[in-house]
Amino acid sequence: MKKRIASLIACGVLAASSFAGLAGCRDGGVKLTVWGPKAQQETLKQMVAAFKEANSETKYNITIGDCGENNALAEVKKAPSSAADVYAYSNDQIASLVSNGLAEIGSQSVFYQTVVEENSQESVEAATFNGKLYGYPYASDNGCFMYYNKSILNEEDVKTLEGVISKCESAGKKIGWALDDSWYAAGFFFAFGCSYDVTYDSNGKESSIECDFNSEAGIKASKAMAKLAYSPAFAGKGTGDDTILQNFESGAYAVAVSGTWNVKNIKRLLGDNYGICKLPTVTIDEGKSTEETVQLSSFKGYKLYGVNSHSQNIVEAHKLAQFLSSAKMQELRFDNHNIGPTNKTVVGLDKVKNNETFAVLNTQNSFAVEQKSVPSNFWSPLDTYGGYIIDKLAVENPTSNKIYSYQAALDIIVKQIKNSII
Repeated sequence: MKKRIASLIACGVLAASSFAGLAGCRDGGVKLTVWGPKAQQETLKQMVAAFKEANSETKYNITIGDCGENNALAEVKKAPSSAADVYAYSNDQIASLVSNGLAEIGSQSVFYQTVVEENSQESVEAATFNGKLYGYPYASDNGCFMYYNKSILNEEDVKTLEGVISKCESAGKKIGWALDDSWYAAGFFFAFGCSYDVTYDSNGKESSIECDFNSEAGIKASKAMAKLAYSPAFAGKGTGDDTILQNFESGAYAVAVSGTWNVKNIKRLLGDNYGICKLPTVTIDEGKSTEETVQLSSFKGYKLYGVNSHSQNIVEAHKLAQFLSSAKMQELRFDNHNIGPTNKTVVGLDKVKNNETFAVLNTQNSFAVEQKSVPSNFWSPLDTYGGYIIDKLAVENPTSNKIYSYQAALDIIVKQIKNSII
C-alpha cells in the first residue's frame, strides 16, 4: 500500500483529503460509478468489462448509469458530492461543471500528458477552462446535418429550405426539425449573425453575459423559423430520436435534422434511398428590398469524460476516464455508433477518413459555431421561443394582445438568458 500511495502522489491529481477513499481498495474493491448516454449503454458495458480485464490486478465494482452528455450538468448540480465518479458531458458545460466539482487533470500527471499527446488540439482546447485541463475528449461530432429520402428529394432540392419544403408538401411528407429544441433552433440565429458571449470568474461562475438574439438579426431568424414552422410539411414539436426513427420507418418523414448517432438506424430504414447533406440555405422577405439568403448554421462541439472531485477513489476514476477515451475505445465507439473520434490515431484510420458522414459533418461545421461558454440559462428560454414560433404565439405582426411580436418575445427571452447570473 505504501508503494501505491507513492504512485498516487506522483500523479499530481489528488488532494490530501482524497486518501480517505483508499480503504475501499482493501475491503470490497474499488467502487466507481460511471454515467453515459442511453444509446451507448451496451457499449459502455463492453468498455467497463475491457477496463476490468486490462486491470485484473485490481478488484473493481463499477456501476453504470444512464445520463446523456447534455444532461450531465443538470444531474451533477442536484448533488455534486454524490454524482458519478466519471461522467460524459458536452464541452459547453465545462465552466459550470468546474464550479460543481469537476476535477482538474493535473498538468504534471501522466493522464494530462496522454490527453494532450493523443488527441487533436481542438478537442484539448475544448477540454480546457482558464488554462486548466478538465476533460478526456472522446467525440468530435457534436453537430447536426440533414437526412433525406432520395426517392422524394434530389441533391438540388436539399440545397435550399424552400426546395425541401416544396418537395415535401407536394409529396405529402413531413420534415422533422426540432425548432422547439434550442440546440437546433440556435442555428437559425447564428445564420443571421446573432451571437452571445460569457465571461467567468476564477471559480468558473458567470460574471457577465451578452446576447443579441433580440436584434434585427434575431427577427430575421424568427422569420426563417416561421417559414419552416408554418409549412404543412413541418412535423411539429417533439422531434426526438425515437420520433425520427419511427417516422422514417413508417414513411411519414422525407427529411429530418439530427446527428451522427442516428446514422446506422436511418441508413437501415431508408436503404438505397438514404441521403445526407449539410443544412440548406434559407431566404427571407422574398421579393422585397430586404430579401436575404443565408446558409443555415448549427452548433459544433466535443464530448468529454469528466471526473468528480468528490470521488472517494479519484485516481482510479481518472484511470477509468482515460481508458474510456483511449484509442481502442474511440474506435469501438466509432464502429458501434458512428461517433467521430478525437484520438489522432483513430482519426487517421481509413474507415474514418473515408466516412461519408464525417465528410458531410465537416462541411456543415464550416458554417457552425463552437459550442463552448454557453450561458447556463441559454437552453430553456430558447426552447420556449421555438415553441412560440410553432404555436404562433410569437409572430411578425400580432393582432391580439395575447400574442407576442417577435421583438417583444425575444426581449423576454434575452432577459432570461442574461438573468442566469443573478
